[in-house]
Amino acid sequence: MRHAELVWHRSFGQLVDKLDAPNFWLSVSRLLGDHVAFDTWVALLFSPHRPPTIFAESDEDDGSDEQLFRDYQRGLYLLDPFYIEACARPRSGLLRLDDVAPECFTSTEYYQRYFRRNIVADEIQFNVALDHEQVLCLSLGSSQRFDSEAMGTLLLIQPWLLPLMRQRMHFEALAEQVSGPHPWHPQGVQSPPPAVNSLTDREREVSQLMLGGCSTKEIARRLNISVETVRAHKKHLYTKLGINSQSELFALFWQARQDAQPQA
Repeated sequence: MRHAELVWHRSFGQLVDKLDAPNFWLSVSRLLGDHVAFDTWVALLFSPHRPPTIFAESDEDDGSDEQLFRDYQRGLYLLDPFYIEACARPRSGLLRLDDVAPECFTSTEYYQRYFRRNIVADEIQFNVALDHEQVLCLSLGSSQRFDSEAMGTLLLIQPWLLPLMRQRMHFEALAEQVSGPHPWHPQGVQSPPPAVNSLTDREREVSQLMLGGCSTKEIARRLNISVETVRAHKKHLYTKLGINSQSELFALFWQARQDAQPQA
């Protein structure tokens, strides 16, 4: 057996031993960092009925990431391609930004205001579907695009890491949410603001996908409706909200995140 394989088996064995330890996710990130270069990481749980639960994340010395994660949990999660994909198709595996990002993702205000500042260039996620809804994720963000060698290494690590992540859920506690669902959340919002309350669930879904960078055709494909129906939904929600552009729509969405309060 080669020396590199011996080192891997030893390191992974030590990781298994830390399965119930508070620093488990940090230990995972350090092990992965020995094999693949990345800049940020976060372990979180996706569910269609509540904002993502963040279990652990990389910690910048200046604290700049704290507000970014807070804004993410207060509403920006709805525009995250990985969150949208996980809610639409809960599945296990290794996903790359290219696999889930819509056609116009890099031109969205979400990308400009959050993703480019926080992730910068590329992102991958190890996903574990826990049931037909919840997905446990370990996300790695990089200021450089993950090259083919890095992706090959991550694919080799995947069969080892995913079962371990599944077992880790036995030791995770769902802490109190820092916020309730964003008023734009398609499900589970009890008292949205009057303007948002006038939108149907389908119109909220369309607005979410629009702000996430989906073209009209992509929205039609994802929601299994016609292009003409999507256009009708866009027209109706613009009229209801009294706006004329996607920039105005994002401004309302951004403002509404302030109204998301901790759940009782």
